[in-house]
Amino acid sequence: MELRVLGGIEVIADGTRRPLGGPSSRLLLAALAVRRRRVVSLDALAEALWGDDPPPTARATLQTHLSKLRRALAGGELALEHRPPGYVLDVAAELVDADGFEAELAAAGGVAAVDPQQALERSSAALDRWRGPAFAEFADEPWARPEAVRLEELRLVAHEVRIDALLALGAHGLALGDLEALVDEHPLRECFRMQHLVALHRSGRQAEALRSAAELRRRLGDDVGLAPSAAFVALERAVAADDPSMPAHPGRAAGGVPVAASLGATVARAPAPTAALVGRASDLERLEVEVRSARLLTLTGTGGVGKSSMATELAGRLATAFRDGVRVVELAPAQDEAAVVPAVARALDAERRAGRTLAEAVTEVLGTQELLLVLDNCEHVVGAVGELLRQIVRWCPEVRVLATSREPIGVSGEVVWSVAPLDVPPDPSAPLAEVAGASAVQVFAARAAAASPGFVLDGSSAPAVAEICIQLDGLPLALELAAARLASMSAEQLVDRLHHRFALLDGGGGREGRHRTLADLVDWSYELLSERERLLLGRLSVFAGGFDLDAAEATCGVGGLDPGSVAPVLAALVDKSMVVADHHDGEVRYRQLETLRQYGAARLAEQPAADAVRRAHVATYVALVEAGATGLEGPDEAAWSARLDVEVGNLRVAVRSAIDTGDADGALRLVVAARELAFRRMHYELVDWAEAASRLPGAPSHPLQPTVLGIVGYGAFVRGELAGAVALAEQAVAVREALDVPPCGLPERVLANALFYLGEHEVALAWMDRMVDAARASGVDGRLAHALYMRSVARTSIGDADGGLAVADEVERAATRSGSPTALAHAAYARGLAMVVEDHDGALALFDRAAALAASVGNRWLWAFALTEAMWLRAGRGEVAAALAGEREVVEAWFRGGDWANQWLSLRQLAGILARLGRDDEAALLFGAVAAAGASSALPLSPLDADELGYEAAALAARLGPAAMAEATRRGAMLRADAAVGTALRAIDALAAPG
Repeated sequence: MELRVLGGIEVIADGTRRPLGGPSSRLLLAALAVRRRRVVSLDALAEALWGDDPPPTARATLQTHLSKLRRALAGGELALEHRPPGYVLDVAAELVDADGFEAELAAAGGVAAVDPQQALERSSAALDRWRGPAFAEFADEPWARPEAVRLEELRLVAHEVRIDALLALGAHGLALGDLEALVDEHPLRECFRMQHLVALHRSGRQAEALRSAAELRRRLGDDVGLAPSAAFVALERAVAADDPSMPAHPGRAAGGVPVAASLGATVARAPAPTAALVGRASDLERLEVEVRSARLLTLTGTGGVGKSSMATELAGRLATAFRDGVRVVELAPAQDEAAVVPAVARALDAERRAGRTLAEAVTEVLGTQELLLVLDNCEHVVGAVGELLRQIVRWCPEVRVLATSREPIGVSGEVVWSVAPLDVPPDPSAPLAEVAGASAVQVFAARAAAASPGFVLDGSSAPAVAEICIQLDGLPLALELAAARLASMSAEQLVDRLHHRFALLDGGGGREGRHRTLADLVDWSYELLSERERLLLGRLSVFAGGFDLDAAEATCGVGGLDPGSVAPVLAALVDKSMVVADHHDGEVRYRQLETLRQYGAARLAEQPAADAVRRAHVATYVALVEAGATGLEGPDEAAWSARLDVEVGNLRVAVRSAIDTGDADGALRLVVAARELAFRRMHYELVDWAEAASRLPGAPSHPLQPTVLGIVGYGAFVRGELAGAVALAEQAVAVREALDVPPCGLPERVLANALFYLGEHEVALAWMDRMVDAARASGVDGRLAHALYMRSVARTSIGDADGGLAVADEVERAATRSGSPTALAHAAYARGLAMVVEDHDGALALFDRAAALAASVGNRWLWAFALTEAMWLRAGRGEVAAALAGEREVVEAWFRGGDWANQWLSLRQLAGILARLGRDDEAALLFGAVAAAGASSALPLSPLDADELGYEAAALAARLGPAAMAEATRRGAMLRADAAVGTALRAIDALAAPG
């Protein structure tokens, strides 16, 4: 027997439609099906039949109709049972087409990122269950409308997932066939429109794609007075620029949560190689097999042999072969072994947590992952890499590691693969076809043609090219450096100079192999540079992870090199292949290959101006991050967030340089200016920087010391070390008062948060008021919006929803003045929490808006906060699949970020959801763990949320019984924090599993 609601109400038994006994029976079945497996009171059923005007015999007549319906359902799996104060339609989920649809959709979303073919099949199967509008003739009834609307929304999500899969599979024509109708039917639905843009662009119809984008803009403006999202604007720009890197499909996350609002753990993609690899096909095929089986595979070989290029190519090929994808860690910017673990942790979104080292946090995050971890350029930090990898190999059984190094790492079980140079011709006099077939010649000829457009490999140039490749031992980097010289000399002249160079250096004792070949060539290339080019090459080595022209001019234009001359000298180094220029979105960013950066660092150490360059590097990034701190509070937040995020490597080097040289002013200014970016993105490495900076000579009397101590206190708070957080914040306030500097508001923020957690609400509110005063005095509207948001949430949480709503009005005014998406997200969240009692739907829309705004600027902290509330409301509406998918993302985000203060708040909501869904054991464990952490009544918690959580906990206790409930909560209180997270994730996975 099957119950169908996706169309007219039907009961199918043995393949035929079963009569239901008339209109009243059909209506009652629909009313019970809307709330299937839940009790529907007799009053609610009577209201469904007669509205507000039931007849005097309503109760008796209702019982008659119910008896008829029970007889119509007899003999099958649909049971109509009497349970006070009404009736429940007890039917297994697999027998209801709507439940089957949701299960298929959840499965499609779960595999969308890794298996588009399966996602296509599952989403198509989900859509095939629809025969018409959900609940058909009853869809507009007040008791059916919410469920009908919810299912219709999920139907549209299923279309989006299906079209995403088609786009991922390259079936753009098929996607367009569906999209034309969907965009016409839903002209304001942005995801359909974005998919439409991608499909048109991929079909070579760029002009039509831009017209479709313009149509959405016009309709949004005319119909609802809104502008498109930041994600849509970025896609539109990519289409206009015909950008080949634009996404193949805009996508949706599992559970129907828009990707634009999803910032949880994602499958990372390795960067694409900058040029096709020549002569490596057979090696790459064999290495693909090795990577899948070896716990640690290390590519070794001399500098410039192509280890990094091969690792990048392998990572790209294997990105979908591992459930959790690929993480690539570039260790070239790590200037010493202490920087290794922070670099790996950042790539994994792993942050230090209470009672754990950062290395332990890395292994905790990786412990349940199935991924490929790529560690590139390990040779200068091989000791620290080996120490970390021993722990990863021991504790992370599903992680595979691919490393590149000039020497083996030295970890038990390591598989070492020596990367050979490219093959060279057997002899300079070999036939042209034989010379041209050598991979070294192919690489050299391609680079030579780029450097000298008139270059052609033919019978006259082949002998010289073959000789060059032979002399350079087929080393790709050496070939590239040599080929760049063809801009100023012929191949024959280059041969003569190389021969002379190597003969001179040989000294009669013989060459020392390929490493000597590259060193000789780099030395020779360096000697051919002008004096200014030599100076700049050395000075550029201070940068980590790349740089732009402005940074190069500010950092390197000292001590004999004018800032105005940096641009042409830099261009000359690019032409000579000594520096790489990467072009993206109209911007140019420069970097040095690691071999050349290390060479440059050695040359910088010989320059009298070396210390001045390092000081200039610190000053450059102080200026940048201070400008960024202002920019993050305004309408350009997204651009500044992206700009600063790409410079984290340089910020790390600048902070370390300032600390090593005792530059307290530089170190404190860097740390203070970077704090909001770090907090929003949950990059708590900043806390370690702050701890080190606060201990520098001169720091205790510096005006920024109170703020730096506040940062350290905030780090203690997010790790759940509440007493330590309070002590540090109080110390910061005392230092501020002693120094007589204006309050920054951060210690006050820490005290307000920690004291709310500890239940000292009145004292917390007083500190919150002082935080608002400090923000108001600063004149920064973004900062004021955040402070007022905290006050609004606090007022709502202590039961003053009207007061919370009034302050939310102030938040909105400040946020509007600032134009910052984070501030606008704060406003939406504060208003949503204050109105959740009166208007669930309105509150949910506001939480969704807050999550989307936060995601648009990479604010992972606020995104996770808003998503927690949104998923709680979705669970209450019966949207179980979406709620569980969102909760999983949030729990993983807090876990990776090491933010235990907020993790407990999310686990508190999840415990209520699990109790509601009958996962009693896990719910009781989590309630116990949350209580032990002191988070049972921590901010934020609206009175309605508190009531509902209290109800779920009481109902749970009644089901389990006092003794069992006490035992379960006792065990929960004894759980380690990571074990509580594991319990939560296993419960979510069990509920999401098919069947």
